[in-house]
Amino acid sequence: MTQTKRFLVYVASNQGGLESERYEVTRQLARMGILCCGFPCREDTSPYDWNLARSQIEDADLFLMILGDQYGPMAPTGISYLHREMVHAQSLSKPLLSFVKNSLPSQQQTEDQRRLAGFHGVVSKGAYRLWHLREELLAHVKTAVVNELSNKTGGWLKLDSVDEVVEEALESTPAVKVDNKQWLLKTRQLIRIQFSSKVYEAGNNTLEEISVSQRWDTIFACSAGMMKTPCSEDRLRQGVEKLVSPEVQRRLLQQHPSAHAVDDIRISRTQFQQLLQQWADNDLIVKKVQGGRNSWQLSAEGSRRYAGLSHSRQAV
Repeated sequence: MTQTKRFLVYVASNQGGLESERYEVTRQLARMGILCCGFPCREDTSPYDWNLARSQIEDADLFLMILGDQYGPMAPTGISYLHREMVHAQSLSKPLLSFVKNSLPSQQQTEDQRRLAGFHGVVSKGAYRLWHLREELLAHVKTAVVNELSNKTGGWLKLDSVDEVVEEALESTPAVKVDNKQWLLKTRQLIRIQFSSKVYEAGNNTLEEISVSQRWDTIFACSAGMMKTPCSEDRLRQGVEKLVSPEVQRRLLQQHPSAHAVDDIRISRTQFQQLLQQWADNDLIVKKVQGGRNSWQLSAEGSRRYAGLSHSRQAV
């Protein structure tokens, strides 16, 4: 039986003042046979999950943003979560459709209105459409989405079955056993890791690269704690990115005194994959495959070494 391809659209918006508009837009997309993801930040619930939002944006075929009367809840870095999502989509060169409510007052009387005006200026540098009434918004969305996806490749197909979990034989050389003396020396080594980050300054953002030194045991302990059960590479990278975020932010803000925020800190994917392979070569982790997706888990040797690191840290 022929399977129908469906596109995935990330719908970005604030929660306040746009509840009905967001509902109608997602319903319109569903009637068009389109899958939707994304969730507006609510300040009255659990903390905003940026890692989840980021992964959904990366999976989506199209980024669709609805901007209303508010700049929206902000991250500690001083940028709203909605603004942050849009910048991430742009960094991935995702197709982006912006729909801006035409209601900005001529005289900004509050800080939120001032920030919203600045955001309008950022959005206006790309393609966007103004709307005032909900019906007008829906008409714009339908036309723009059809035009954007009409000749686009990609999309999603429903899987009939999911592969069972199997351990994948590593194609590298046999695992290298490390004795206790070698292990002690290795754990004290400093590793220079390359990171990229967006620096926000005077309404603009620039992509900066910076290298940070971390001890081998610090990086391994950070990742090993997540690999007690199978863990994806994306989640492992996010753990390391969270670990070094304070140091990266501090150094980049020193380099850019007029900047007001440092955001979206990312580790070099190639370098992190090399680090994973090094752990595998030393029999610390094993690769697994489930449904065509790779994951990593501690081996028996890796669990023993991680327990030793944890005990040493507690003793200190």
